Amino acid sequence: MTSIDGAEPTDGAEPGTRRRYHHGDLERALVEEALAQVRARGADEVSLRQVAQAVGVSPSAAYAHFPDKQALLVAVGNAGKEVMDGRIIAANEAVTGDGDAAAVERFRATGRAYVAFAVEESHLFRHMFGPACVMQRQHEARGGGGGGPAEESVSYRMLNSGLDDLEARGLLRHGVREGLDLAAWTMVHGFSALVLDGFLPIEAGEILVDTLSRLALTEAARTLIART
Repeated sequence: MTSIDGAEPTDGAEPGTRRRYHHGDLERALVEEALAQVRARGADEVSLRQVAQAVGVSPSAAYAHFPDKQALLVAVGNAGKEVMDGRIIAANEAVTGDGDAAAVERFRATGRAYVAFAVEESHLFRHMFGPACVMQRQHEARGGGGGGPAEESVSYRMLNSGLDDLEARGLLRHGVREGLDLAAWTMVHGFSALVLDGFLPIEAGEILVDTLSRLALTEAARTLIART
């Protein structure tokens, strides 16, 4: 069964094929199977009954954990955030060193990893920012259940931490830090959506990263880019 971190099924089964349910955490098993199906085919092709069948339990057993498909897809969206966070964390950790050049490269690596995730996990990316998850976030916001998706995201907190580090090092242009996290996220997310919709080639991503660097970084910081 596919794990949330992307591991392949140990029994060799494809998403949506029937398999026997062997352990006690049925809720997690249902989410993992639904996640695998969303990644393979998209959220519109997923049904709670099909997921239950693939896991090897009755629909009534699945309904005991998720009252409807909407609830299951919200859980899949949350699992998708873990997948994306893992990708961006890995991209940051791949940049070694503690100097200024490494701080600049981590900022750029965050943007590249976001775009790569969107392109390589297009079904999951669309679902995470699609109707089912948006409706849930709006419901939570009305009920005082916390901030938006950015505030709850490990990736977004990493972006802010990286920007704070750049500012502390004197590598950001004067006065640009406030709101830069929002601008950077908007630019990279919008670019990713345009790529998925066929309006821009993925190769233009490096132009975006370079442009964002020119807008945000000092001239001295930009000279470090060629050294990384």
